[in-house]
Amino acid sequence: MKSLIVVLGLLMSLPAVAAKQEIDPTYADGKVVYMIGPHLIVNAAVTNPQLYAQSQELYLLVYPINPTGTATDAKTLPSGYRPQCDPCYHPGLPGPFVYHDHVVSGAPGLGANGTAGEFKGPWKIIVLLYNPAIFNSPDFTPIKSAADIDAAETTGTFLPINPTGANPYEVDTGNVLICPLVSPTA
Repeated sequence: MKSLIVVLGLLMSLPAVAAKQEIDPTYADGKVVYMIGPHLIVNAAVTNPQLYAQSQELYLLVYPINPTGTATDAKTLPSGYRPQCDPCYHPGLPGPFVYHDHVVSGAPGLGANGTAGEFKGPWKIIVLLYNPAIFNSPDFTPIKSAADIDAAETTGTFLPINPTGANPYEVDTGNVLICPLVSPTA
């Protein structure tokens, strides 16, 4: 557990690195949308508190299947599910976290009246770590909605990784990601 806390500390402090733009699948209200070409603002909670306060949560739901951070091959869970990032090496993301899903609270086209097809939001990055006893079950179904995260925390779906925090299951990195989300129907 101590090494996990050290790795989470690295995630919170590493600088952004210029890289090829990525298109990452992301769950929003049970549907898949896509994040495009993210821009990371490291330590935005301190350096840009107004932006940070306006940011919605972007959850990285990590599968702890790469403890050394050196795996680069695709992984299939016993249920047949493959993480959305299988693996994804996002700038500043430590190797043990490269197998993960993204979950946001909303996206274009999901409201009562829909949207213009693109949504550019600042997202504060929150890390959660799946419990291996849960994701290694042959009946595992990933969390696909931000609305389901609180209940999943109370039922043991995630490991407590922040024992001194307000929420022991979440680590708020203090970083903000600014990127457009595009609906698959846009």
